[in-house]
Amino acid sequence: MQPKLGIIAGGGSLPRRIIDICRALERDHYVIAIEGHALPEHLEGTPHSWIRIGTAGSGLNILKQENVKEIVMIGDVKMPSLKDLHPDLRTAKFFAKLGMKALGDNDLLSAAAAELESEGFKVIGVDEILDDLLAPEGVFGSVAIGEGDQADIKFGIAAARELGKRDIGQAVIVKSNQIIITEDNAGTAEMIRRSRDRKPNGLGGILVKIKKPGQDRRMDLPTIGVDTVEQAREAGLKGIIIQAGESIVIDLDDVVSVANAAGIFIQAVPLDEEKITTATEIYVIAGEPSGDHLGARLMAALKSRTGGEVNFTGIGGPEMEKQGLTSHFPMSELTVMGLAEVLPRLPKLLRRIGETARHILKTKPDVVVTIDAPDFSLRVARKIHGKSIPIVHYVAPSVWAWKPGRAKKIAPILNHLMTLLPFEPPYFEREGLASTFVGHSILESGAAKGDGVAFRSHHGIAREAKVLSVLPGSRHSEVKFLLPAIYDAIGRLDHAELRIVLPTVETVETEIRQTIASWPEEISKLVIVVTGEDAKIDAFAASDAAIAASGTVALELAMARVPYVTIYKFNALTAIIARRLVKTPYANIINILLDHEVVPELIQEDCRGDLIASHIAKFLSADESAEIQIAKFEEAVSRLKDADHKPSDKAAEVVLDVIAQHAKLTDQSKKE
Repeated sequence: MQPKLGIIAGGGSLPRRIIDICRALERDHYVIAIEGHALPEHLEGTPHSWIRIGTAGSGLNILKQENVKEIVMIGDVKMPSLKDLHPDLRTAKFFAKLGMKALGDNDLLSAAAAELESEGFKVIGVDEILDDLLAPEGVFGSVAIGEGDQADIKFGIAAARELGKRDIGQAVIVKSNQIIITEDNAGTAEMIRRSRDRKPNGLGGILVKIKKPGQDRRMDLPTIGVDTVEQAREAGLKGIIIQAGESIVIDLDDVVSVANAAGIFIQAVPLDEEKITTATEIYVIAGEPSGDHLGARLMAALKSRTGGEVNFTGIGGPEMEKQGLTSHFPMSELTVMGLAEVLPRLPKLLRRIGETARHILKTKPDVVVTIDAPDFSLRVARKIHGKSIPIVHYVAPSVWAWKPGRAKKIAPILNHLMTLLPFEPPYFEREGLASTFVGHSILESGAAKGDGVAFRSHHGIAREAKVLSVLPGSRHSEVKFLLPAIYDAIGRLDHAELRIVLPTVETVETEIRQTIASWPEEISKLVIVVTGEDAKIDAFAASDAAIAASGTVALELAMARVPYVTIYKFNALTAIIARRLVKTPYANIINILLDHEVVPELIQEDCRGDLIASHIAKFLSADESAEIQIAKFEEAVSRLKDADHKPSDKAAEVVLDVIAQHAKLTDQSKKE
């Protein structure tokens, strides 16, 4: 005779399936139904008690009184926040013992199973009772998978693995080798609904849902049913991928019928658990849009060099997320510059530094790659230094320009430094830090390949019109200080045949649009705001001149052969301190590379509308100053190239070499 079964029931139809099986087999059973989740109609005629989440003590007492020996936990349950939980004494002690692990579903469920077993119960998986629900390997139904879908499926599996590894969710939606959306604690249905709201991005995407690496299969297996297929149809998805033998399919025949009618393919793929957990683990941190682009290119190169056997964790923006990263927190929180700008946000930044360091130590990656943003990245590096995790920093601090002592300070905490400029490695090598010039990955951006004709046509800009690109930066402080000077400069130009294009990024788009809307109509009507990398590059190709904040865009404009002026303005306090520290006469990278001023630099008190307009007017009138500037661009850009490698490939090679060297040293240490 089988032992009495306790069914801890959440939402959905699976608890009813278990009850029906028990009745058919005449197996004694008792249901603990979770309030707000289990369906009352499924419990008719079945012995049961209702409890709310957080009253584990009551539930355990009932199960013991009912002489339950085995327990199955089944059905959907959404955990409330800790402040809304109102736990009883037993539950409070459980969470106190669990600590930070209570924040992750996987750790929480595994701990709950262990707690039940410590009370003398045996916890079993739903598949031990309903083994016919496990997904068999293969394609279900008659809808074929296209050749072009295989790359997305492979990419989606890698992305879902990474998501699961960090105990965030089990599912992602991918399209064209990009992540459209990831699952969070709201569940798969809510994720699909949000993808539907993002049309047309969701159209043609593929849902990938697999078991989290190391997940306790007794507690939570990925599940799909007819509802999942209907939701996928409404969202315009083309297929669903699940894990063979590790996923539950409710009512397989009905699922297949609905999928066939909707033209959706479903496939259960076998996945090697050992292979899932032994992929290279890389933690990558970027703090601003330029770093986000560097990180995305590096991630793509690493995937190429490892055949996709690499998982990414860390902090980044939209470009890195397209390559498979789910940012630990929004990168925009780090996009701040200048002493006076940082101070108000310092407490939160310090918390994020500590939080990130703890996350790295918990994740235990094979390497940490920090990209620029030294005030954040290098503080994180100091906290994890000495914990047997190699650290590579990408983009050298400008010690040749200011704070030369930083080279000596950072050398002990890093394993390797990758530089963008050819003259930088010696500054750090003399302090004992291995450094490699990898080249500037902006050379891979395609900045020279924009379609200016198509851009003008799309935005209704006449052929004979003069186009001025305006780039006030990606930080709120930059926009605040630079837009007034840009507005003043535009007001001084001839508007007769002038159009203004303002490429921007998500972090400051709303602020920029609101500011432009407040300008007089005779100026605001000239301005076209665009977002996205392709639109920016096409805008450059359509431009006759540009006004740009100091930064990476200096190289993009040079590659696009657009004459421009560099502007920048700090808070007064920041400016005073910077002037005491900065040792180089130039801010623009073109001028630094050529060691003389090719691009006019209008910094601080020189960042004025009249001075900006005087240069731009010359460029727009095809003055020889524009030709002279453009002629110098090629020479400067050529100095950033590595003769044998693309910058991102070289950077990926360095990162993988550091991992290999660290592994070798670790093995030697163990043998000794």
